[in-house]
Amino acid sequence: MPDLLIALRAVVALAAVLGLLLFLSKRLQKSQAKGGDPLAALLPKRLTALLSRRAARPVAVPRARKKEKITVIARAGLGGRAQLVVAEFDGIRYVLGVGDHGISVVDTQEAPIPDEETVDSGSTGETPDLPSEGGERALKPVA
Repeated sequence: MPDLLIALRAVVALAAVLGLLLFLSKRLQKSQAKGGDPLAALLPKRLTALLSRRAARPVAVPRARKKEKITVIARAGLGGRAQLVVAEFDGIRYVLGVGDHGISVVDTQEAPIPDEETVDSGSTGETPDLPSEGGERALKPVA
């Protein structure tokens, strides 16, 4: 008896799904015969009107921005989620304190101009450690 109920329930569910598919296909065929939007035939008229109004709005075009590069020179963990970061942007180096509270600028200075000798000797791609003061850990270069 329970097997018969399960089979009957499956047949009814299958019939419902097939009936829904048949209904939607007929509705799509009618809208295509009229030359309308096939998706509009599936949606209620109020929703179709709302979507057409939204589509008529002008789309904001993003402005072309000048690509400026921010380079992280070095960073060091200070405990927990706090970090000290040295970043370079537009020829200025910033020493930033980064933590849960946010980001604060500790110091700024002009970035050193690379000499030809420095560029040639620095061809390994590694940044030297910045000197540490008072026995604190040195900043680690970012790879």
